[in-house]
Amino acid sequence: MKKTEKLKVNRLIENQIPGGNRHDRMPDLLDLQRFENKNIYYYKAVDSTNLVARKLAEEGACAFSTVVAEEQKKGRGRLGRGWFSPRGTGLWFSMLLRPDDSGYFDASPSTLVTAAVLADFLRTRFELPVQVKWPNDLLIGKKKFGGILTEIKAEFGRINYLIVGIGLNINQLETDFPAEIGQKSTSLLIETGRLFNRTELFLLIRDELEKAYRLFFAEGFSPFSRLWEKYNSTLGQTVTVCWPGGTMRGKALGLAKNGALLLQDKDGDIHTVNYGELI
Repeated sequence: MKKTEKLKVNRLIENQIPGGNRHDRMPDLLDLQRFENKNIYYYKAVDSTNLVARKLAEEGACAFSTVVAEEQKKGRGRLGRGWFSPRGTGLWFSMLLRPDDSGYFDASPSTLVTAAVLADFLRTRFELPVQVKWPNDLLIGKKKFGGILTEIKAEFGRINYLIVGIGLNINQLETDFPAEIGQKSTSLLIETGRLFNRTELFLLIRDELEKAYRLFFAEGFSPFSRLWEKYNSTLGQTVTVCWPGGTMRGKALGLAKNGALLLQDKDGDIHTVNYGELI
């Protein structure tokens, strides 16, 4: 890592938590003054940032408007699952995207674009061994610290808007997680032993994502496919994909142009899997 990059990282790290006793954490609320004139909508608590962003979209909010909350009461993951979003510890936010209205746009890979950009940012800044798991998980080792939920409103083959919801575990301790997810969850604090400035981190991530989405709108998934493949934990593995009403097992060979998973079954047939979850 270059010297200038290390200086930037130091500004993001607030304090080292001594080993052994990590329970004396200072409250870390987001700094509202840093959000002025940035189309950022801040809430102390919401049911779900995606729901708020959807309401704003219907009211005509501009592209890249972002909803961020200290806490989600009913945070949502894929397939109807909940997302644990306690106050003041992670980053829970949703960004409103409005692709060019002039014609059809294939938004399907937007989740993969988001995952690849986040993984690249965290690896570059903090040298963390982040991996992406198709289609929407961010992992360190085998533990999950981030997830993405993308929702689309489209009519007559044209996209009105996308909502990209992101949940990142930042300053949680092992004891903060409920027992049912504790063994498979982690945070940046757990992995590094350091507290992070959530405001600074949020603003940097938001800027990185906005740049990436602008490129995505202009050129599609191709500028991001190799980046996703570079950081993935899926390709080359024998996996089981499940979806409501079915499952399929096979070897993950690669990605289609739209981000779908190419899965080869035991008979050698290749299937294009557009939706589901790896188990």
